[in-house]
Amino acid sequence: MLSNLQLFLLALVLSIFNWLMTFLGSSLVYFVKSKSQKLVSIALGLAAGIMIAATFFSLLLPAIQQVEDHLLLLFLIPLVFFSGGLFLRLCDKFLPHEHIISHQKEGPTNTLSKNKLLLLAMTLHNIPEGLAVGIAIASVKTNLVPALILSIGIGIQNFPEGTAISLPLHESGISRFKAMMYGQYSALVEIPSALLGFLFAQLFSSILPFALSFAAGAMMFVCIEELIPEANALKEVDVGTMSFMVGFMIMMMLDVMFG
Repeated sequence: MLSNLQLFLLALVLSIFNWLMTFLGSSLVYFVKSKSQKLVSIALGLAAGIMIAATFFSLLLPAIQQVEDHLLLLFLIPLVFFSGGLFLRLCDKFLPHEHIISHQKEGPTNTLSKNKLLLLAMTLHNIPEGLAVGIAIASVKTNLVPALILSIGIGIQNFPEGTAISLPLHESGISRFKAMMYGQYSALVEIPSALLGFLFAQLFSSILPFALSFAAGAMMFVCIEELIPEANALKEVDVGTMSFMVGFMIMMMLDVMFG
């Protein structure tokens, strides 16, 4: 049984790993001469498939298992799941930002620069991933594997996500270095988010199942609102869809083998 300090350090290490995977994905902007619509669709489809599988196998399913003997608490899980998505929707509505690929603006009218709007969008949409990792690590009692699978899955999907962010930014006129840096900024917020999620779940251990389902709802919202539409908005619908299937399969195989 790991101590709370060891689990905290593990949450820190895994969140740094997830940021590093995004950084490596963003660095591909130096090796790809121009944006490929097919490559962006593949990257976003893979990321969405992995995230949605992680939402079910590593967050919702453990949450349900923890309260399956309490019928009233079991019915609360779907409501808390929905509240996670609703929270992200409210953030989308009241915080100015710009969608990563399509550059569609959302939120109140503002005078922020385009790059700052993109940074706000990336920060907003990566907070749930960090929270999910921290909460999953905090929920560990005897079996660390499900939390590790979630973290590895998020790390895997962060690689194509970083690529999908940096390539269009460079194509729009930003230098390769700046495009790479903006790409890795999208995951930098996962480090403090993971630590905050861990500390919150440790302090209020009685609500762990609901914290897991809330994080699942927030992650699901990001996938449906951002990743899936963007993967299918670049005239490569079949490629994005099949990449989603592959991403889901990868995460499901990890869970079957090690979960």
